[in-house]
Amino acid sequence: MTPVGSSASSTVVDDHREQFLRAYLRHRVGERLAGFEQAQTRYTSARRWATALTVLLFTAAAALGAVAMADDQRRALWAFLATVAAALATGITVYEAAFSFRAQSRRSANGVALLHLLQAHGAPEGEDGVNAFRTEVESVLRHSDQ
Repeated sequence: MTPVGSSASSTVVDDHREQFLRAYLRHRVGERLAGFEQAQTRYTSARRWATALTVLLFTAAAALGAVAMADDQRRALWAFLATVAAALATGITVYEAAFSFRAQSRRSANGVALLHLLQAHGAPEGEDGVNAFRTEVESVLRHSDQ
């Protein structure tokens, strides 16, 4: 036998659960997901630019070194310019490594993938399911931020 008000209270609890999940997914997960996608794009772009600029500068250094070998009268000038180009390329490489654009991009991509996966599966039934879902999402967010 079921109590007389149990189906009505069950409906209210289910409505509350659905409202919480919608709000949580829209505001907490949706905003962080957009942030991770933006960060992934930004770090990937930064890595590409750093790599392209490094290649360009090292190529310029090699070309300037070749010109220095060919031009006896201005060898010191060309050698100096080649050294400057190589130093700039090395500086950009160090900057990229210090801020680890690749690792940041990968971490953001993993966060995006895991949040999409959690959104697709949704929360299990019941109040414990909502708490477990929230704990999983917060764990993904915490590990993707570091």
